[in-house]
Amino acid sequence: MLIDTVYQSIKNWEILSDSYKNGSEKSGKEIMRYLTQGSHFSVEGKNIAEWKKNLEHSSDKSIHAYLGIDQDQLLFFLIDSESDAEADFSGIVIKTFNRNAPEAPPTPSSVLTSNVPITSEAAVYRNFRFNMYGSAWLETQKSDPFRLISIPFKDYERIPLTDAESCTCFFGLTNETMRDSSIADYHIEIISVKNIGITTMSQTAENYSTPRPPFTANDSADQYQLLLKSDAYV
Repeated sequence: MLIDTVYQSIKNWEILSDSYKNGSEKSGKEIMRYLTQGSHFSVEGKNIAEWKKNLEHSSDKSIHAYLGIDQDQLLFFLIDSESDAEADFSGIVIKTFNRNAPEAPPTPSSVLTSNVPITSEAAVYRNFRFNMYGSAWLETQKSDPFRLISIPFKDYERIPLTDAESCTCFFGLTNETMRDSSIADYHIEIISVKNIGITTMSQTAENYSTPRPPFTANDSADQYQLLLKSDAYV
């Protein structure tokens, strides 16, 4: 895909988000249609290996997953934080959001990785929460709709994959306070698991991703050059 098409795709998501922010309920419904257009996307081990090389000397090791729309299809544009900050877009990984069944593991996986954030049961529940309450949650985010999700690279690095293997990534809703509170306190996340099948799933999942905007003092928009370039695209 040409970089101009990438810019336009991300711009299309911004236009839709701004329309919703400005009061268009129809745009809100369109956003949810795109967010539920598929169930997951996959990331290959070879992608993770390439990101690892790019992030070797970086202090902020994360993967930026930008949302875009091209030909009425939701796309994810993945780029490591080092390349994004340097505006080097040559290695952008493009993922489609689809409902094709993920490849089932040949045998049920029972391998545990160290220091993992959540169990497979928690991952499933967070995905269920997004599917059930996504529309209500989006309504609370109208003042500043998200445009990308920042995923700590360790989320992918901890999943043991060969170059030929892949992990499955899907949406969830989480509340970092871990207390009962308003749905407005939840945020969208990307959860990644190594294996998922009709009867089995990896026992662990990675989930420390966060949406942007809003940006923080330690996480300025300057780090997201693909966002800035797309915003400026006419």
